[in-house]
Amino acid sequence: MKEIREILLTPHITEETMKNMVNPRNDVHKYVFKVAMDATKTDIKAAIEKRFDVKVDSVNTVITRGKIKRVRMVAGKKPNWKKAYITLKAGQKIAEFEGV
Repeated sequence: MKEIREILLTPHITEETMKNMVNPRNDVHKYVFKVAMDATKTDIKAAIEKRFDVKVDSVNTVITRGKIKRVRMVAGKKPNWKKAYITLKAGQKIAEFEGV
C-alpha cells in the first residue's frame, strides 16, 4: 500500500460539500477529498481510517474531467482529477473539520 500522503491529496471544501457534511436525522458525516488517480476504494478507506482514527462506512469515487482553457490562440486542458466521497459510520466525525 502507498503512503497516506500519496493517496489523500487535499480535502475538497466547497459550499456544497459543507452543506452535505452532516445529516442531522441520523448523525452521519460525509467528507470529500481529492485523491490520487490510481487510488482504489480500499486504499482510500484504509488511509482515512488510519489517518483520522474513524470507521468508514462507504467510499464513492468520481473522476472529474479537466476543463479546456484558452490563452490567446492556444487551447490547453487542465488535468483530470479524482475525488472521493467518504461516509463515516453513525456517531463518527473528523475533529479537524469541525467549525470550518
